[in-house]
This record gives sequence, C-alpha cells and structure tokens, in this order.
Amino acid sequence: MVTRKRTGLLFPEEEFEKLRPCREQLLAMAQAYRPGGPEYMALSRVVMALDEAAGVVINRPGFYSAPLHKT
Repeated sequence: MVTRKRTGLLFPEEEFEKLRPCREQLLAMAQAYRPGGPEYMALSRVVMALDEAAGVVINRPGFYSAPLHKT
C-alpha cells in the first residue's frame, strides 16, 4: 500500500486575494475587445479559470464575487 501525503497552500484565501487585482485587470482588458471575439473570449477564459481554481482550492465557489474582507 502506498501512503500519500496531501500538501497545499497554508493560507489559500490570502494567496487568491493577491490575485484579485490581476483578475480585475484582465476584465478591464477584455472590455477593449468585441464581446464574443477571440481576444475577448481568451481573456474571459483566463478569468473563468482563476475563478474555478479559487472555488476548488478554497472550497468556496464565487470567492471573487463575495465582498472584500478587510484584515
């Protein structure tokens, strides 16, 4: 039998919170392109992937939709 050890981020919410400005910048960049166009769709996919990753790692779907938590 093989023993597996799970590893991960110590503070995943903080790490994904650091990416919030990048996500906002990607959304702003997408606005420069035609909705549904290839550039718009490429940028949107990056945002969707980041949203999905945060939801899975933190186990909180909609992490970026929730209000900011000031610490």
